[in-house]
Amino acid sequence: MGKQVSKCTIVSGSPMNDVEFLADKIDNNSFIIAADSGYTVLNKAGIKPDLIIGDFDSSPKPNADCEIIVLNPEKAYTDTFTCVREAVKREFKQIDIFFAIGTRFDHTYANVLCLDYCLKHGVDCTIIDRHNRLSLIEKSKTFNKEYDNFSLFAFMGECKGVAIKGAYYDAGFYSLQKLDFKPWDQIANSNYIDGEECTVSVEKGILLLAESND
Repeated sequence: MGKQVSKCTIVSGSPMNDVEFLADKIDNNSFIIAADSGYTVLNKAGIKPDLIIGDFDSSPKPNADCEIIVLNPEKAYTDTFTCVREAVKREFKQIDIFFAIGTRFDHTYANVLCLDYCLKHGVDCTIIDRHNRLSLIEKSKTFNKEYDNFSLFAFMGECKGVAIKGAYYDAGFYSLQKLDFKPWDQIANSNYIDGEECTVSVEKGILLLAESND
């Protein structure tokens, strides 16, 4: 499996990439996969990938000293999702995906669905860039104040018994002890951590946690 580590980092090819942010935040000890043109961002950051996967229909195939998997451009899955599937196949238990939020909503939404695929396979997955950090919460999650704001949404179904501790707005804002979310609810949008960290728990269902900076 290359590096004998449990964490994988995938760098996508979104035009909203940020070389300085990547160089500062990437775990260099993780197994690094470039999704298609994501290898150009890694190259600019001076980081060598362990694996490159892509169809290279919009960027040239790299001449790199690492494993390369070339995909048929006429395919069912995006380059990024193919990278996620490969990482899960190689039994990594944690995946960070950089630059998976871009100017095309369809690509962004497809990448958000990668979080669900990982959750169903017992893998902790996070989508990261300078302005956003996206993850799913099943049962409970504690997170720190790295981003200014956070929002919670019921993901793919209803959520029951949502408790928020350590944030400015909790269920008490609605004179309740816990909240129930429908998939269309926006009742937990634009909250912020009151101290150093926040804990969110849910008794039934899955929450999408969106941490953001303006």
